[in-house]
Amino acid sequence: MKFQSIVLLIVVMWTSTAMNQAIQPESGSSVDVNDPHVIDIANFAVTEYSKGTITRYVSKLKLDKVIKGESQELAGGINYHLIVSASRRYQRIHNYEAVVLEKPSEHFKNLTSFKLVYA
Repeated sequence: MKFQSIVLLIVVMWTSTAMNQAIQPESGSSVDVNDPHVIDIANFAVTEYSKGTITRYVSKLKLDKVIKGESQELAGGINYHLIVSASRRYQRIHNYEAVVLEKPSEHFKNLTSFKLVYA
């Protein structure tokens, strides 16, 4: 009985490992940081993030440049993972990690994540 349980456990673990490896997303392909479309996606990310942070005392964030990025094609869309530099008026430039989902066929963009990157 113990032997059968051990064999069953090994089979379940092996199957689980095989499934996890099959589900792993492909790594994204590098994007041209000077491509106008990539810059548009970065501007969208910074603008969307700024909408939730502008107050009387905090100015909006302004894109400086796209440092690096990847895109990953998904079913019905493209996921952009960008590192951008941006700043607020009279403040130093900081780097941010932005993730934007774009569905070109639907003219749809969604800011999935935007966070400060610490050096």
